[in-house]
Amino acid sequence: MKAVGLLLLALWLITDALLKLTHWHFAYQIPLLAALALITGAILLLSVIKSRFGDIGLLLLAIWLILSSCIQLFHVSFPYSGLTLAILAIVSGVFLILRK
Repeated sequence: MKAVGLLLLALWLITDALLKLTHWHFAYQIPLLAALALITGAILLLSVIKSRFGDIGLLLLAIWLILSSCIQLFHVSFPYSGLTLAILAIVSGVFLILRK
């Protein structure tokens, strides 16, 4: 399950970066990428739960993917949502580098 989640994560990252770099746009681009991020986050979250929370960095990444995609898909926001997501991304990255 973790391998599928990481594959979807790589697909989402590459697609998002290429679309931003090339300035290409297509119909329903934002909802499709947000849905892919939501599915990826859910799969990674299930993988972390299945492994009994062994990878904190991956857990925080899954939470970041789910929150950021929900904000885009459902136009949900909360106070300091941008700051919260930025801090969550930094902490997730640090834990992923440290492999905790």
